[in-house]
Amino acid sequence: MANPVMPLTTAEKQLVDKLNATSNRDKVLADLKANLQTAIEIELATIPIYLYTYYSIVRNATSGEDVDPVQSFANMAGAAIMSVAVEEMLHMSLSCNVLFAMGVAPQLYKKAPGQYPTPLPYHNKKGPKGPDGDTKVLIPLGKLGFMQLWHFLQIEYPEQWDAPPQDRDWNTIGQFYSYIRCLMSTKFVTDADFQHGDAKKAIQPDYYSPNNIDTVFPPGKFDPWKPAPPGPMPAWTKQDRYPSGSNEALYADSEDSHAGPNQLVTVKSRQDAFYAITTICDQGEGYPVRNVGPDEHDDFPGNAELSHYMKFLVLQAQFKDYVGTIEELPKQPPPPKPLTPTMSDAGLLASGMVIDFPDNPTAASYPPEYRPFADFCSACFQYMLIMSETVYLVPPKDQKLFFNEGLHRSMIWILDKYARTIRSIPLASGKYMAPVFENIDLGPRRTSFLRLEVYGLEAIKRAHEVAKSNPELAGVMGNVAYYARLAFEGDKKLPNVARYWAD
Repeated sequence: MANPVMPLTTAEKQLVDKLNATSNRDKVLADLKANLQTAIEIELATIPIYLYTYYSIVRNATSGEDVDPVQSFANMAGAAIMSVAVEEMLHMSLSCNVLFAMGVAPQLYKKAPGQYPTPLPYHNKKGPKGPDGDTKVLIPLGKLGFMQLWHFLQIEYPEQWDAPPQDRDWNTIGQFYSYIRCLMSTKFVTDADFQHGDAKKAIQPDYYSPNNIDTVFPPGKFDPWKPAPPGPMPAWTKQDRYPSGSNEALYADSEDSHAGPNQLVTVKSRQDAFYAITTICDQGEGYPVRNVGPDEHDDFPGNAELSHYMKFLVLQAQFKDYVGTIEELPKQPPPPKPLTPTMSDAGLLASGMVIDFPDNPTAASYPPEYRPFADFCSACFQYMLIMSETVYLVPPKDQKLFFNEGLHRSMIWILDKYARTIRSIPLASGKYMAPVFENIDLGPRRTSFLRLEVYGLEAIKRAHEVAKSNPELAGVMGNVAYYARLAFEGDKKLPNVARYWAD
């Protein structure tokens, strides 16, 4: 069952009345379009942050009957973080679809943060006090740890029921989207305003899946060799010591976590736009409870999935530093009590479940011989954003194939495997190389594929040189070259967007 679109709060009604009395149609539409583009950039800013932390987690060190509590935590943390990253990609797509419906092409290429740590666009510079007593809202690229989870909480901090809508100096993402809701609710906006972009060219509902292999996790030990049963085992049958992996697996995301007919909606009316905005807010901060605040879940009435905020808070509650911290957490939803088994930053590193990534790396911060590896990672990321923009230019009959070959292949078969490869490269500092997500220049969109190839060839060339000078890294360098080449050569190469941007 889908979430309902909640009626306007008292604060929202007051803003709508003010806009109706003091503004005009041209200004409201211009503000709405500008804020939707900002919404895209807010969602885009979070994706590299979550992916960076996800790639610091080792989820396959042990398996099956050998899984210990630390590996179980790593599996759960990885699934939770990736599930949020997947939904942030959904939120970005929803904002893109609303803006496209208004006749404006969404802008993603080189719109990610220019450097880290980063503020979120138009966020209040002063946020809630964190465990270290600091109130700055600057989100870093960092490995999994107690403080990194606090920064995640800053991103997803829940909006309280009486919070005013704000499009500048907002404290919660919910307040920003509340302002968008108010603009859409004025007398100046009609269904016709969301019919300027062909809905058949928007990102389609069936392109989105809430779960993948990275959002699934086993909560404990399992038998990796036992075949999946056709159905639940009868209660009277003899139970083996450990269940099959398929029986034990849990999904971090829920199918019913959305408003409207689908999680990803194409927009043809103002009501469709409200569905999109409601889904974004509820998944991040929690389902709103009238006159109270957000519930810890993001769906109603199923309560099958926690909000982003609660997913991260549950992870943080399993750290020893959770007890006695001075985090200024909201009263609603109530923070959980400390959970066991208890983790620590040092323990996760010592166990090998977390890789010691550097904080906020850039290509320039790496040794010269490794910089081409970082540059190709950024190039692949930026090309993914260009392909996301290109979806809206592809004829409907070809769009699904383009989406699968472009977005799925680049994310799952290239960027994911490439990031896992370079994290095996040791640095002189004792840390390990990590992916970077810089706004690297691929030139005009119509020639961006050729520029991606240039970065790939440079990474391949340097990988061969490193392998020759350091034979111990030969295997890793071979994988660097393989995944870089996969982007622009062979049957599985990424699609060239040149023909869609020729004009």
